[in-house]
Amino acid sequence: MNGPSASRTERVPVDHSNAAIARRIAALSVPVCLSFLLQNAYHINDAWFLGKVGPAATNAMGLFMMVMIANFGFIFMIARGTQSLIARRVGAQRERGANAALAQGLGLGMLWAVPLALVQAWSIETVLTWMGGDAETVRLGAEYLRVMFLFIPFLFAAPILEFAFQAFGDMKTPFRLQLLAVIVNTVLNWLLVLPHDFNGLSFGGHGVTGAAIATGTSRAVSSLLAFSILRRRSHTDVLARVASYRVDKTMSREILRIGIPSGSSTLLYAGVSFVLLRILAEVAGQEALGAYAIGFRSIESLSFMLILGFGVGTGTVAGHAAGAGLMERVRRAGHVGVGLGCAAMAVTTLLFATIPEQLASIYTDDATIIRLAGSYVAWMAFCQIPHAIEMVYQEAMAGAGSSLRTAVITIPGNVLRIPLAWWFAVELDWGIEGVWAAIVASALFKSVGVSWLFLSRRWEAAVAAGRYAVEADA
Repeated sequence: MNGPSASRTERVPVDHSNAAIARRIAALSVPVCLSFLLQNAYHINDAWFLGKVGPAATNAMGLFMMVMIANFGFIFMIARGTQSLIARRVGAQRERGANAALAQGLGLGMLWAVPLALVQAWSIETVLTWMGGDAETVRLGAEYLRVMFLFIPFLFAAPILEFAFQAFGDMKTPFRLQLLAVIVNTVLNWLLVLPHDFNGLSFGGHGVTGAAIATGTSRAVSSLLAFSILRRRSHTDVLARVASYRVDKTMSREILRIGIPSGSSTLLYAGVSFVLLRILAEVAGQEALGAYAIGFRSIESLSFMLILGFGVGTGTVAGHAAGAGLMERVRRAGHVGVGLGCAAMAVTTLLFATIPEQLASIYTDDATIIRLAGSYVAWMAFCQIPHAIEMVYQEAMAGAGSSLRTAVITIPGNVLRIPLAWWFAVELDWGIEGVWAAIVASALFKSVGVSWLFLSRRWEAAVAAGRYAVEADA
């Protein structure tokens, strides 16, 4: 379903039963899951190609992936707030206002992007060294990140545009764009990362620099095409007007009201992971950084992308329903979405628990890294169902227009990992297993807290307070 026509489906729903809502969430979630899984191919490409470069490149990935997640925290502040405002305006049948929200999100993103890149480019070695990297790991990590910072306007634009498609109810176009981007990324990785000699013509062999160029270029291609498609589809002139991208206080305030709590949670998650990486390096050496990179970025992220897809589908239904004033449908969407998400995560739980080292061995031949990454994956089997509950309820509330109260639970839950990891790993001498145990404990805490919040309905006051921003057209 494309564009504003999605709003009419949610504006006048025919059937409010749980079965009908489940069908709607599934219809939205499946293409989103496929799109996110394709997006995860970026991580898989990095892990596979850099694994062929050598252990030092894999260890560097353990550092630079967390810096990229921290950057995504800033991006997510804008993308999530923009998505929520678009979805609610679609539900209220305000097409012009929805396109104005998109323009505002893109404008805010460009205001943030360049200063953020400059600050990081200046300080990146210090950050990576503090995280526990040795000289070679820091050198390779900084090399990758400095190239990525050149593409930062596209790194901001791509998620904002993808979330906009989802808010309009179009889940298929982002999938197609992701497929194209992954093809570009894979081809460029093959050409640039590893050395080649073809009939006397030598090329490639650029290692982490080649991987960064491949990722940045593919994001540029997808974001430019996405913007072109959205502008062409719009039945208004909003996206064609330069004035639409200037700061509008009402829309910016609403985007940031939803986005800052959501993005802050992701940003702090990365900050907590910086500390966990330092603890890992101290208790298990540089190989632990590579193991975490493979376990988290290349294996667990596959399940995370699946549950995020169900979260986005649920959040879109909730956003459309909230825009139309149908709060009972919002509540049902949250419960139904959690049920679907938990069913999907039951499968990943089984895989992680039974073949963890086999999954890790896909990305490296280093026996130590395989053993440590397999340990991480096995522990994360206990997180799959809690992650599903936390993520889907969180997305349902954010899609409807409430995110601050969720952040009050998830941020302390993430911070809890630091003292627990130190206590388990160092004080109790559990070593690397103690860090994994701390992650599991915090996941359980957040799952219980977010569930309580959704069931308490305390978040609904924020949804009512955000109605003014839904009703105000550009």
